[in-house]
Amino acid sequence: SRFDPKEKSWVGAVGLMQLMPKTAKSYGYKNLTKPETNLKAGVAHLSYLNEYWNEHIPDSLERVKFILASYNAGHNHVQDARRLAEKLGYDENVWYENVESCMLLKSQKKYFNDDVVHYGYCRGEEPVKYVKEILERYVYYSEFIELEEDTRSS
Repeated sequence: SRFDPKEKSWVGAVGLMQLMPKTAKSYGYKNLTKPETNLKAGVAHLSYLNEYWNEHIPDSLERVKFILASYNAGHNHVQDARRLAEKLGYDENVWYENVESCMLLKSQKKYFNDDVVHYGYCRGEEPVKYVKEILERYVYYSEFIELEEDTRSS
């Protein structure tokens, strides 16, 4: 969103948290260009995804990756990638080099038409890139905060 509360993506995601209006509405939120509303709707959706993936991904660090991918592409597409991972011999509970690889396959006809794929085509490179960028940003911010804390305590 580039911190623009009125930003709208090419797929129709709106506001700071780049939520689809239908998703926000399912949590009772409508005016997505209002930052407070958009943030509340985003947090509600992240909470839902955390609960959802808590039932499927036992490792909390791995779960975060599935939550982020789902926030970007929808949990149904991520579940498709998990089913593909299982079928192709990857670990369906590990993101990097496993489900991530199968997420990328969902943009290829051979795979998005596979029997285990229920939700079809997905531009898999987008959630893969999103997970990587968000986690890299988290590490950067964490290091920055540690640096600030070290400076204050000196």
